[in-house]
Amino acid sequence: MKIIACTLILRDDFNNILALKKKAKRGQTGKWSLVTQPLTAKGNCEKSLNKGVNKILKTVLFGLEEFKEYNINSDEAIKVYTGTLKERYVLDKTYDEAKWISKNNLDTFEFEEFDEKILRDYFNR
Repeated sequence: MKIIACTLILRDDFNNILALKKKAKRGQTGKWSLVTQPLTAKGNCEKSLNKGVNKILKTVLFGLEEFKEYNINSDEAIKVYTGTLKERYVLDKTYDEAKWISKNNLDTFEFEEFDEKILRDYFNR
C-alpha cells in the first residue's frame, strides 16, 4: 500500500479538534477540513505535517502520534496522525476561518467526506 498523503487531527486538552475552512470560490460553499499534506517521494509524514502546520497555522506541532491508516483504493492510502499545538496559531490567508469543535457539535459543520469519516472514527474510539 502506497501512502500518498498525511492528515492531521489537531486536538486540545479537552478533546476538541481544530477544523479549517478554506476560502471558497464565488458560487461555491466552503467545507471544513483537517490539515492534509501530500507526501513527497523523499519525505515522510512527520516532516510533511510539520511543514504544513508551519505554513498553514504559522506555529509548531507537538506530540505527533500515528492514529490510523485509511485506504483510498486498492493501491493508495492516507495515514492519519494526532498532534497538539502549544502556541497560538495565525491562519494562512488562503483560509477563511478555523474553529475548535467537539464531538457534540460535529454535525453542525459540513466537512469533506473523507475528513468526516476520520473525525467520526476519532470521536467514537
